[in-house]
Amino acid sequence: MKANRSRWRQLVVAALPWLELLALAVAAPFLLFPTARPWWTAGTLLVFVLCVLLRLIVRREPWPVTPFNAALLLLALMIPVAVWASALPDLTLPKLTGLILGLAAFRAMAFFVRDRRTLWWGVAAFALIGLGIWAVGFLGTGWSAKFAWFAPLVRRLPRGLTALPGAPDAGINANQLAGALMLYVPVALGLAGGWWRERRWGPGLLALVLAGVAGATLILTQSRSGWLGAIVGLIVLMALAAWTTGRRPARALAIVLPLALVATVAAVIIARPEIAARFINASRQSESEISLSGRPEIWSRALYAIQDFPFTGTGLGTFRRVVHLLYPLFTISPDMDIAHAHNLFLQVALDVGLPGLVAYLAVLWLALIGAWQAAKRGPAAVRGLALGLLAGLLALHIYGLADTIALGAKPGVAFWLALGLIAALPNAGAIEWRGD
Repeated sequence: MKANRSRWRQLVVAALPWLELLALAVAAPFLLFPTARPWWTAGTLLVFVLCVLLRLIVRREPWPVTPFNAALLLLALMIPVAVWASALPDLTLPKLTGLILGLAAFRAMAFFVRDRRTLWWGVAAFALIGLGIWAVGFLGTGWSAKFAWFAPLVRRLPRGLTALPGAPDAGINANQLAGALMLYVPVALGLAGGWWRERRWGPGLLALVLAGVAGATLILTQSRSGWLGAIVGLIVLMALAAWTTGRRPARALAIVLPLALVATVAAVIIARPEIAARFINASRQSESEISLSGRPEIWSRALYAIQDFPFTGTGLGTFRRVVHLLYPLFTISPDMDIAHAHNLFLQVALDVGLPGLVAYLAVLWLALIGAWQAAKRGPAAVRGLALGLLAGLLALHIYGLADTIALGAKPGVAFWLALGLIAALPNAGAIEWRGD
């Protein structure tokens, strides 16, 4: 009898990570669109609670042990405060369920990756999510504002393929699609380089193709913040890849390459200032887009709101309406939907207060340290993955200086999966979470 119990317990322990990933995949649509099927959304939240209880009973570990835990605890404590502070539940609920999905994705990934083999399964899950984001974003983006010839092709597709529930009539904002791709282009290129060094031509070629598709889509979005983030991410990826080889010429290249980029940009600005002016002050390409010249006014209103609500923020996901009610804009029409503060760090403070921003910055700092430690150890493919994740996080937050994928936003689940991969790298033998 005791042997049977032990065998059943081993089977449950082995199946538990897969069950949690399966539960996450089933729950994702309902948490991303919580108002479409409210009772199903409530049921999926109950499933998450049951998963936590089952792991607590079987393994006595409700949450993975990672260096992110203290910062994540502070962030989690600020979420109820941000919900309580909100006077607009219709805006807060989708962000809340999206944030719950993100934290659940981090938890599932950190538990799932236990060795080198499951690390690649985790990367495959991360890639599938990216393909889904790309497909939905590519079909649902309002390309007609940028490429008139593309609109008739999209109109021939079924409405269910080209529009998400609750999406604006103009389609998904191309800047949001660009932001979602920030993580994937460097990761795909990092993996391609790592696999090629290991002479694994098939996976390396596949990663290179995926990087090309994501990069081409990024170019089509015409997102200036996306282009800037991608350029910085790729420069960082190449520089760090050269630095980690340990060879002096490569390390010299790692220093020279960023300096050459900065010098080139400075030379262009000095020699042809009209190019920089055209880039910064470009007019809106559609009525639903805000030019770079309009962002400083939004940032000023975000700062006013943070001064007025420093601890709680304005409420999770509420800035888009609060800004017009309490902090009217002069150069932007009150009819325009300002989805966020157009700065990731300001938006986090608006959503979960300054304590939440401190927690977010701590998570980001720990992620960069963990990815860098992993990039200096392990086989080439793991180093390439770590470098790609590090460069992707930097690219996302360079993009986030002028645009935002807010906490709880639908593409944000990719960010949490990336953090889960970094947290799980010690399980794959890449690093130990110790001071370097």
